[in-house]
Amino acid sequence: MIYSSKGFTLVEVLVSIFIFSIIMLAVGSSFVSALNVQRHAFNVQQVQENASYVIDTILKEVRVSEILPPVPDSCVDTPAVGDLTVGHPDFGPIHYYMTGGNIIRENSDESLQLNSNAIEFTNFKFCISGSELRDGQQSRITMYASMRSTKGGQQEIIDIQTTISPRLLNN
Repeated sequence: MIYSSKGFTLVEVLVSIFIFSIIMLAVGSSFVSALNVQRHAFNVQQVQENASYVIDTILKEVRVSEILPPVPDSCVDTPAVGDLTVGHPDFGPIHYYMTGGNIIRENSDESLQLNSNAIEFTNFKFCISGSELRDGQQSRITMYASMRSTKGGQQEIIDIQTTISPRLLNN
């Protein structure tokens, strides 16, 4: 008796399902891995953009301001200070400080949060040197900041240090 086989056997179907499952598992793992890399890159980008905005805002205003009040060097004997007050020629006294993980810019007219809610500052300090009258030094402010993302499962942490010199030569 001759049998006509116009279909697949059970073994052939099971082997093809097994191979298909292995291929889909590999593709699915690659997709999940790519999503994690994308989230990580987005978090890093968000923290860097926020840090850049905050620092650029402070840099622009400090460059045309004078340090108020003139303080002895906070870099030598004492640790860095957590706030900074400068006298801006147009806006008057401007005070920068950190509270609740946010950087605040405060003057007589308004109080403004500089960073977005997507990041949190964990450290924000200033080291001030050369602000005393007739000390023979150009004023310099070194800013230390640490920030991290607040969204997503991966916490991206960035540390930044930069030095600012006001353009005013008061010595």
